[in-house]
Amino acid sequence: MRWIKLLLALGKARFRPKAKGSETTTFKFRVWLTDIDVTVMNHAAIMTVFEMGRADYMVRTNFFKIATKNKWFFPNQAINVQFYRPLKFFQTAVVYTKMSYVDETYFYIEQKIMRNGKPIASCFANGLAKKGRETIPTAEIIKALKIEPEDVPSERHPLIAIFKDKNAKMTEKIIDHWDI
Repeated sequence: MRWIKLLLALGKARFRPKAKGSETTTFKFRVWLTDIDVTVMNHAAIMTVFEMGRADYMVRTNFFKIATKNKWFFPNQAINVQFYRPLKFFQTAVVYTKMSYVDETYFYIEQKIMRNGKPIASCFANGLAKKGRETIPTAEIIKALKIEPEDVPSERHPLIAIFKDKNAKMTEKIIDHWDI
């Protein structure tokens, strides 16, 4: 069911106002029966909502169209999610998505879900562009999107260093030194 919601988000995004890559996009959603465990929206459904927000952002900023044309795909390298409050059946909320920072390889995306001015969950993800096994430099993507250099977030938030360090430690522990 979640992949249907993702496809619907992609379709709806085509008819929503276009956005610049430097803008924050919003995506309103409702909690359905298939999203809940007993009484509240489950974490997998919230992760899907974040994915819908990123998909909406990609379509509205023309990222998706350029990626399709160039046969690029965008795997996430890491995602960190914090959950604050539950959402219940039939409640509505909004996911906000923005590009936080760009380095030579990665795009860093910040997202948050809000309901009535209160945070529900937040997400920080980084991803890159690939064509086959080749990594596409972010500068090439920014140029293809016609984003002005001054509109590219260049201030590196201290959170990014913590994010990178945590992900490196997780890789070292879980991938490189997992004792089975």
